[in-house]
Amino acid sequence: MINRTLLILLFIGLAFWSCDDNQPENIPETNSIHFGTYLYEDEDCSGSDIQYATFDSEGITFFDYLGDNCDDTVGCYAVNTYELSEITQDSFLIVPESGSVIVDGTINIDGDSLMTLSYTTDKGTNEYMWEKFSDDVYSFTPACDQEYAYTKDIADMLVYAVSNDGSLLWKRYIHGGIWDLASAVTPLSDGGYMVYGIFDGIEWGGCCYNLKWDVGDIVKLNGEGQIEWRKEIDFADDGMSSWYNYIGKSLIETSNGDLVFIAPINGGGINIVMMDAGGNLIWSQNYPDLGFWNYNAEIMETEDGDLAVMAGYTAKLTLLDYYSGSILKEAEYVGLKYPRAIVNVLGDFAIIGNAPEGDDDYSPVYLLKVSSDGDEIWRKIWSEDSNRPRTALDLIHTADNGFLLFCYSDPKPYATLIKTDSEGNELWRKKYDDYVGGSQGWIHQTDDGGFFMASGYAVTKLDANGNVEWNASAPTGFDKYFNNGMVSGVNHDMKPIENGAVMAGYGSSDWE
Repeated sequence: MINRTLLILLFIGLAFWSCDDNQPENIPETNSIHFGTYLYEDEDCSGSDIQYATFDSEGITFFDYLGDNCDDTVGCYAVNTYELSEITQDSFLIVPESGSVIVDGTINIDGDSLMTLSYTTDKGTNEYMWEKFSDDVYSFTPACDQEYAYTKDIADMLVYAVSNDGSLLWKRYIHGGIWDLASAVTPLSDGGYMVYGIFDGIEWGGCCYNLKWDVGDIVKLNGEGQIEWRKEIDFADDGMSSWYNYIGKSLIETSNGDLVFIAPINGGGINIVMMDAGGNLIWSQNYPDLGFWNYNAEIMETEDGDLAVMAGYTAKLTLLDYYSGSILKEAEYVGLKYPRAIVNVLGDFAIIGNAPEGDDDYSPVYLLKVSSDGDEIWRKIWSEDSNRPRTALDLIHTADNGFLLFCYSDPKPYATLIKTDSEGNELWRKKYDDYVGGSQGWIHQTDDGGFFMASGYAVTKLDANGNVEWNASAPTGFDKYFNNGMVSGVNHDMKPIENGAVMAGYGSSDWE
């Protein structure tokens, strides 16, 4: 029972053990300075994973308490013992066993106090540490009388649908590892949904990241949010990264029924993946000149059936051949950076992003309109604005042929909508009690002429004038309360559905 991911705090497991009615039995051992009992230094389950290891002449034994807040299964210890083969005085090879969770395992002990376990899986090399707290060898009871499946869990993929009137239609927490993230979702022509994300990702100041950017997970849901199938997809062969990567975004279903999404690649640039409805790879292409800083990239299908991508550290529109991903045309827009969203405007395109910082030390939001070939038509930049509109989040082309921009502005809380006419001239602006959360937000127009707005924290329904009709959570916090139920988590994507919206992110039923 060995952890596989990365998290935040060290749990003081000794305090738990010393208060437990099931006290360990002291079994003295000598013969080696390394013999003794070690406490797991939990960096994977917010400090709540209680694990011990004992080292004696019989080998190494791991005790994993399944009743802690990481496993939350049953009040007993899962016990696994392995024989050791000495490599040097301070390093040992774990003798492999058939069906063992540890393959190519080694143990290194530093200064008679810190034991490091290393082993290899298909996701790379794993290292976990135990700190010695006693030279005596203990046994921990009660031992489990049966084997349990891998139960470690903090956050799951969260996918849920909400109607325009604020009713929770369905919700699904999908478990796969300690930290799981649904980074993108799209409704499908068959009435179901496809979810893209990662199972067993890396938590670091929020969920989730990975070290192997070219592997992800997809989950097919039916119209009621029930799982039909799930699979891991491997869409490139780039090896392991030395830094954390975003999982990806902008999952869409094309008019041909295929699926397309964007993932950041090691060392900068983006990868665009096309797969069929069954999750089988059609093509995957790297674009090293297109950036993915802080989620600033988006892809869409054009009216002529090809693909348009806005991405880059400078604002760049790239038109791609649908069937191969080959670049058809590129256009770069001097003086603009970090494009966030692109929408179709009667065959042309409109883009929202952030302009470079000016003398007042902020990057103002911009609205750019270009032709179907990428030729600039006009641009608007909110650079001379005392409220500092910035951090572009989303853009829609409204029914009146104008635009609605979702961004930050001062003062706190930051969520701001700016309505413009067809030429980008501002008509009205409204702020909302929402700190956004995760620097992500989405908006779409509803059948009644109003708007559906979501951020990492909040889900809000607005009327045609931008006034709040109902709000499920704000200004901060994971809990979102609807007319008939709640979810607890952080949104990473929203897409319109008939008379409502579907959201995806991470969360847990344990948080409710």
